[in-house]
Amino acid sequence: MLNAIVLIARRIAVCLGLAVASQAAVAADWPAKPVTIVVPYAAGGNTDLMARVTAEALSQFTGKRFVVENRGGAGGTIAAEYVAKLANDGHTLFFGTVGQLSTAPFTNRIKYDPQKDFIPIANVGGNPCVFAASPNAPFKTLQEMVAYGKAHPGKMTIGNAGIGGLTHLSSALFLSQSKIDAVLVPYKGASAALADALAGQIDFYSGSLSEVLPHAKSGSLRMLAVTSPGRDASLPDVPAISEMYPGYSVETWNGLLAPAGLPASGAAYLIEAMRKIHADPAFQKKLLNLGITPIPEFGDDFRKRIVADTEKWGPVIQAAGIVPE
Repeated sequence: MLNAIVLIARRIAVCLGLAVASQAAVAADWPAKPVTIVVPYAAGGNTDLMARVTAEALSQFTGKRFVVENRGGAGGTIAAEYVAKLANDGHTLFFGTVGQLSTAPFTNRIKYDPQKDFIPIANVGGNPCVFAASPNAPFKTLQEMVAYGKAHPGKMTIGNAGIGGLTHLSSALFLSQSKIDAVLVPYKGASAALADALAGQIDFYSGSLSEVLPHAKSGSLRMLAVTSPGRDASLPDVPAISEMYPGYSVETWNGLLAPAGLPASGAAYLIEAMRKIHADPAFQKKLLNLGITPIPEFGDDFRKRIVADTEKWGPVIQAAGIVPE
């Protein structure tokens, strides 16, 4: 019996040694060229900012170059499909959101399987959405906006960063619960939507907190409400929509994924790298300074979130009458 236990222990040790050696080999040989992190939106938005912080951290951690490439359009699904079809050599990664990974099957005619075509590496961070309007908008508070929308059915315009993303769904859910008839205006990314919000071309914008915060601080946008279950700790004076409509809650997340088929050793190396990066106070501070809450989820835990949000948002999208385009 003792000999059998010793033999098993030796085999485990050998396996562990091979795993460590495999990851060490990956670290030594990979990447052989710059690694591209594809962002599914235009530059300047919440997801783009988070991806750039992550790329910088990975460059410092590995000593190799990580660069960001923006491929907007179709709610980010163009970028997701592009990465899903690439060779699985670990030199192209995807910085995805709930929009491409959980809601896309219900909002777009996608040519990829979010749960089969990607390996979840690490969730990076998220935040609530915020409703923000130009100082020249015909309302200054959430209550005034609701009153305005009901007094002008079919007239109020609400911008968002793209069909199927949480900035879109946060608006759709709000209209459903408030019974307001308004026009949802999807853009190809946050930058264009923000530009129109700042110019007063739309009545208000539903965007990520990190995108809106600098403009709110400068006075160029007025925050009407946050979409978190309660008031955000950093914005105690901004009401939560749930204060008017109990049960309302929308929060974003953004994470790093690899195309399916990446060797297990490569995925394990990336997961471990992101685990260590997430634990770095300097990395956490950079996210927090952008208004982003770090979400340290890795591998299978990140996969579970993707699946859970798919199950959550499917019925909401169908109830809102949104059909795949």
